[in-house]
Parts: sequence; structure tokens; C-alpha cells
Amino acid sequence: MPQNRLLSRKWKIAKVLKIVKSGREASDPSMYRQISLLNTEGKILEKLLIKRIMHHFYKTDALNENQFGFTPQKRTVDAALEVRQFIEPHLERGGGNYS
Repeated sequence: MPQNRLLSRKWKIAKVLKIVKSGREASDPSMYRQISLLNTEGKILEKLLIKRIMHHFYKTDALNENQFGFTPQKRTVDAALEVRQFIEPHLERGGGNYS
């Protein structure tokens, strides 16, 4: 197996810590919450790669203007307003009657 695949797999292995929920009895196993700790170097490299890829997309104008998820300065509300703007003319023409 290539070395780079082994390295990335190591970076995705998490150390899981179990922490007692506040104000709960530690003897009950359902009173724990889990926290996963990932390798710091892997997280840093992942962030750097994402930044470079996104920079390329913005620089080359490769993203569709209707892309809302994971896009800076675009929110769920923006997507909902786009849907409303698309549907509203149809509803005004009486297309909203589905019975």
C-alpha cells in the first residue's frame, strides 16, 4: 500500500474519551458522552488543502452561483429565499392547487 494512504489513515484514527455528563451518576453507562480527538497534523493539512481547493474554485469561477452549502457569506436563509423566488410566480398563476 502506498505510504501516503497509510499516513492519511493514521490521521483519521480518533482517540475517544468518555466524559461523565454534568450532574449525572458515573456508574450509569448511558450518562457518558464521547469526545473524539483527531491527529493535529492531519487536521491542519486537511484545512490547508480545503483552503487551496476553495481558492482555486473562486479564482477560476468554477462554483455554481446556486451553491449555498459550505460557501462563505451564504446561509440557509439565502437558499430558502432563492427557492421562494423560483416558486412564487408559479403559485401566483394558480399552480399551488394540488387537490
